[in-house]
Amino acid sequence: MLVATARKLYQFKGFVNNKDDRPWFSTIFNTYLSQSGLEEVLEFGDLASSHMSDKAVSDKALSRLNILYDVGTGYPKTIGYLVDGNSFMFNNVITASSSSTLDNFLKDVKMIPYPRLTDSESNPISNLPISLVMTDYHALLLYKDYVKAICTLSEEVIFEDNFETPRGRVINITRDIIKGSVWFFTERAVQKYMMKHEDRNIWKIYLDKEDFVKAEEMVKGDSDKMEEVSMRQADYFFRKKEYEKSAVYYALTKSSFEEIALKFSGIDDSGALKTFLMKKLSSLQPIDITQVTTIVLWLVEIYLDELGTMRDFGKNDTADYHNAEAEFLQFMNQRIIKECIAKNKKAVYDLMASHGDKENLIMFTLLMKDFDEVIENNISNGQYAAALSTLRNQKDKGLYSKFIPILLDKDPSATIDVLINVGSMLDAVTLLPKFSSKLDRLTASEITRYLENCINTLRLTDQQIHDYLLSLYIHYSPLEKVISYLELQGSDINRVRYNPTYALNMCLEKKLHTATIHLYTILGLYEEAVALAIEVDLNLAKKTANVPEEDEELRKKLWLRIAKHVVKEKNDIQLAMEFLQQCELLKIEDILPFFPNFVTIDHFRDAICAQLQDYNLHIQDLKGEMEEATKAAEVIRDEIQQVRNRCSVVKTTDRCILCESPLLTNNFYVFTCGHFFHGYCLMDNVVPVLSNPRRTLLMDYQKRLQEMSLRQDALSTDSTGISAREQIVSEITDTVASECIYCGEQIIKLIDMPYINEDHYDRVQKEWE
Repeated sequence: MLVATARKLYQFKGFVNNKDDRPWFSTIFNTYLSQSGLEEVLEFGDLASSHMSDKAVSDKALSRLNILYDVGTGYPKTIGYLVDGNSFMFNNVITASSSSTLDNFLKDVKMIPYPRLTDSESNPISNLPISLVMTDYHALLLYKDYVKAICTLSEEVIFEDNFETPRGRVINITRDIIKGSVWFFTERAVQKYMMKHEDRNIWKIYLDKEDFVKAEEMVKGDSDKMEEVSMRQADYFFRKKEYEKSAVYYALTKSSFEEIALKFSGIDDSGALKTFLMKKLSSLQPIDITQVTTIVLWLVEIYLDELGTMRDFGKNDTADYHNAEAEFLQFMNQRIIKECIAKNKKAVYDLMASHGDKENLIMFTLLMKDFDEVIENNISNGQYAAALSTLRNQKDKGLYSKFIPILLDKDPSATIDVLINVGSMLDAVTLLPKFSSKLDRLTASEITRYLENCINTLRLTDQQIHDYLLSLYIHYSPLEKVISYLELQGSDINRVRYNPTYALNMCLEKKLHTATIHLYTILGLYEEAVALAIEVDLNLAKKTANVPEEDEELRKKLWLRIAKHVVKEKNDIQLAMEFLQQCELLKIEDILPFFPNFVTIDHFRDAICAQLQDYNLHIQDLKGEMEEATKAAEVIRDEIQQVRNRCSVVKTTDRCILCESPLLTNNFYVFTCGHFFHGYCLMDNVVPVLSNPRRTLLMDYQKRLQEMSLRQDALSTDSTGISAREQIVSEITDTVASECIYCGEQIIKLIDMPYINEDHYDRVQKEWE
């Protein structure tokens, strides 16, 4: 409870246990009566001693207490206390910051002076306020002939209403606590004051008082006012040299970006400029491409400069450096930053290169997933293992094509390990041009290892791969490696994976005779193969001569060439004789022309005897074959004679096997197997199973037979004495009656034909039902 007197304002606190017990406040006052000195009192002192140079003091005590309540909670918002003197008390309870103030309404009060009297108001005693009403931001003071409204924040009079017409004695002014309207009344009149937008200029007062928090609360939703508040707040902090706070608020304004940026550039505090740029960047839209790019690159420059300065002073292992580096990384990880840098990578790379920040350059390239630049930087720094490690984890085939030639030159073994590790992800054929044509033995060995993996593990069969591998074998590997590969590929030109002609040219160039002979053989150049083999190894020449097994004439020719070489070049008659046992195609007469004229027959006696013995055996074989042929001819003549004398007896009771009608009622066919058929019955059963060409030919014979009339040309005969009609009938007979349809080969070919034709199946099924 608050109790107001002329000079004191008392506060009593207590609880009302039961509102039905009257009087309510007796329990509260009893507490203070039993223990004096517990009450809180606000005393305004001896009014006679007040410092009022030109104002008198009323002899009559005057006090008015007015409280503004919150409509929603019923809790006091503002307390006003009117006393005699030169000021009145004001306490804005709702904004009190401490719990002690909320518990003691007489603490932290503010004395607001009455408005200065005008010249016409010569008697200060008669012009003291009679009553007051508190609003959210104003105090309405009621005088005997006017009302004045004083702002409780600025203590300025912002409204004055003079009573021009006589209304009688002024009684009081009060406020409707529900609707918020203010009423003052006299003996003869009542007047209402409506307050609209009472707080419209309060933000300016707070702003002038540099209470920016409350000013911001008052202008929420008004961008123009917020702009002014932010600008004043930024200037305030800048004057106080709190540059980073100032930067935050400058970024919220629409002030010239260049002007503010230069303002911060002129002070020795890069953090403030960085803060301003960061805040400004966060307020931009993605469509502001130019401004975003400028700010991002500027911020990158600031971060790099900070890191570079710390490195220059040897602080690159300190916590501050690592924190700055982490902040830089966090900055670069922002989506809008990454999108901007992705479009301006060249500029960022140039900035980092200008600062010599290789570590962060690599970090940046990894962050942007610009692995092309990562690998390139690693290579330029001589970090080949790091470059290969990065490359190993990539799926971009273009990166391999670009860097494999360089890395292969620097570290062949590790590079090939990477290629083998990625396996079939890469197209080995497209990598072949990346391998240098001028290789040292180590690099060639590593490339060979990769190609062998492609062939043996990945099972690649591309001709380009095999050609390249074979070329490496020929130029850098022992001959045994070449021969092993060629033999593994086989001798069938249609199945080898390499190009034999290309391989042959390389072998001829390197004078690899054994491999050349093998390739000659694959290409079917047997004579060239034997000619070269004769010069290399006679046994190899013999082996080569036996390769064309199916062409005896060519084999004989090749062996004769070897024999000629042995006789004429080596003059080794004994060895030439041995050829007769090694090749069954050679005869003594074949090699005799190669011997000199002075050679005696003694050298060939054994060979000639053996050859004559072979001839004798061959003659005996021929005689036996002739005797067997004669006996077979006699047997055939006997069979022909028997066929000529063969006949069949047809009885009048015999019937057609197919239609079961008497056989003699129509033309018929008789087969030696004992089956009889009418001509038309046999025709109907044979035609469906004939091949298309024979069926077409039969239809043509039938058509010609129908068209043929008993004219002279139909009855005319040829040189054999057979008429044209008889010839056609004979052809039809040969086609239709060549064999019995039950006993011949045709019935065997029809083993898979169903008993019931598909066209008759439904009919037969119904008959069986």
